[in-house]
Amino acid sequence: MSSLPAALLATAALAVPLAANPAPSAPSSPSAAHPPAHRPHRGAPERACTLPAGLKEFSGLGVSGKHPGVIYALNDSGNTHQVFAVDCSGATGQLKATFTLGGATNTDWEAMAVGPDESGRPSIHVGDIGDNLAGRAEITVYRFAEPDQLADATVQPTAFRFTYSDGKHDAESLLIDPTNRQLYVASKVMGAAGKLYKAPLPPQPGQVNSLTPVREDPVWTTDGAFSPSGRSYVLRSGGPLGPNTGYVYDAAGTKLAEVALPAQPQGETVTYADCKTLLAGSENDSQIWRVPLPPEAAPGC
Repeated sequence: MSSLPAALLATAALAVPLAANPAPSAPSSPSAAHPPAHRPHRGAPERACTLPAGLKEFSGLGVSGKHPGVIYALNDSGNTHQVFAVDCSGATGQLKATFTLGGATNTDWEAMAVGPDESGRPSIHVGDIGDNLAGRAEITVYRFAEPDQLADATVQPTAFRFTYSDGKHDAESLLIDPTNRQLYVASKVMGAAGKLYKAPLPPQPGQVNSLTPVREDPVWTTDGAFSPSGRSYVLRSGGPLGPNTGYVYDAAGTKLAEVALPAQPQGETVTYADCKTLLAGSENDSQIWRVPLPPEAAPGC
């Protein structure tokens, strides 16, 4: 989501562990091991890394399946059609490569997911799925194989076109289940639950694929991701129009926990650093945070 215009504010906006630096001011953990369902779990977030310059409208986040310590990031509408590889193993992120998507357009890039393609190859999925006014006839997901080398390059992605089976929706969340390669999109709604939609398996390039609703998602959902095991997934909300909370579910959609995320302006990104830890970020803040999950939100870990 681009920096929210006043009119919208008035009406509406394969995992590798990463090194972290403690943040003394982060919220402390509560004494209860299993918080009530209505009260978000508050672990002890830590600073992972600060993004390098050039990611001023950071709206998508993924963790490399090939390169230890590397995350992938993108900017949203009005910016280049590029994906940035950032080494986040130190306090200051280092730009390692820029991948330009040949033939792609950045209408409103809002999400990213790193997961297998139909052949099982680690792939980067870019969600051109933002639609603040719910007016787009189609949305697009671009996919390209995760490069073996981190060097600037132009890649030729496969484009998958989608419509929703029940109308037009805004969305900022793209998820890939690593166990069956199922792609999901979560809609974003202010003041009411959105929906989680699934794509055909596999989606087909060269035609329009229909996204069908599966279940409800949280109010003002701004990002989501599956855990590396595929046994759970997270959907997040973020300010200023939603709580800075990660909602963790098992693969069947049963809520496991609510996890407090650091308060950031326009909290828009979340993914898994590993099966026990989330990474979270914001469009208007260059800091990436590590957020530990409570045991009940990390099945199989």
